[in-house]
Amino acid sequence: MDQQPSSTSRAAADHPTPPDPHQRPAQRPELLHLEDLAQFAAQLDRQLGQCRRYGLRATVLLVTIDPQSDAGDELPTPGILQALLLAIGARLLARVRSSDVVAQVGERRFGLVLMNAGRIEADVVRARLHKALCGPYGVAEQRLYAALRMGAAVYRESGMTGSELVIAAETAQRSADVSAAAAGGRVLVERPTLAVVRP
Repeated sequence: MDQQPSSTSRAAADHPTPPDPHQRPAQRPELLHLEDLAQFAAQLDRQLGQCRRYGLRATVLLVTIDPQSDAGDELPTPGILQALLLAIGARLLARVRSSDVVAQVGERRFGLVLMNAGRIEADVVRARLHKALCGPYGVAEQRLYAALRMGAAVYRESGMTGSELVIAAETAQRSADVSAAAAGGRVLVERPTLAVVRP
């Protein structure tokens, strides 16, 4: 005779236990490589399904990298730029939780999905990333820095779908750029200990 599931097991199936937002497993997320923001929005929709299921929050963070060097306006070669982006991606992965998503979107942009994080938590992450990612980086005997342009969008507050949140984050990023230009300022980077990167 087949054994019938108990009432306890049926209740557990009907009401799945949400992931513990305070749990911090040792495993780190992997860096995703996506061609454009449309692919990132599709990835984001998958994460939002988890938010709807468990009632979690989420914040999208777009980070555009503007490489700078001690040589002035000279741009790095494609190989050196790729080595710089690999180093930046590794630092990003080291500073997020295993439940978060980190993707390189196109050539010089990263997209993050901060799970169970609202605007306050996202502002803390942005401040930490500015400090951690600006550089300098030693790449092929060049001293490079990364000026960061960021834009954030909060699930439900800024939109309900991946596309809506990506558009909102892009808009926030452009608004920050316009404000900086209006103030006549240039993005400044901090200059901690040099990190050597082999391309």
